[in-house]
Amino acid sequence: MKVKDSKPKVIGNPYKYLENAKMILEEKAKREGEFYKYRKYVKMAGHIAWAGVLLALDYLLEKHNVKIKGRKDIGDYIDFIAKRDKKILNYFNSAYNYLHLLMGYDGDLSIKTSKTGLEYAKKIIDWVARQVEFVEE
Repeated sequence: MKVKDSKPKVIGNPYKYLENAKMILEEKAKREGEFYKYRKYVKMAGHIAWAGVLLALDYLLEKHNVKIKGRKDIGDYIDFIAKRDKKILNYFNSAYNYLHLLMGYDGDLSIKTSKTGLEYAKKIIDWVARQVEFVEE
C-alpha cells in the first residue's frame, strides 16, 4: 500500500525566481557604491522576485482549495494570508512595497532596498515551502 505524501508537489520553484532576480542585480544592474547603476535591471529583478512570491502563494491557495473568480488581486492574497499568519502578512505587505512598487515600478537604485525586498520574499516563500513541496520543471 502506498502512503500518500502530506505535502502536495507543485511544478515550478519560486526559489528559482529569487535566484534569477539576484543574478540580474549582480550581473546586470552593476553596483556603484551603495546603489545600482541601471534602473532597467532593478525593475526587472523586482518584477521577477514578486512573481516568485505570488507563484508560491498561488500554490498554497490551490492546496487550501481557495477558488477566486476572475483575476486575483492583492486583496485576495491579503485576505488569505491574514486568516493564517499575521506575521507573514506583515512580510507580504512589505514585500509588495519593496519588490513590486519600489523596485518594479520606481526602479529604486538603493542596494538596501533590493536586499530587504529579497529577504522578505524569501521569508514568505519559506513559509509556503513548509506546507507545499516545490519540484523542478
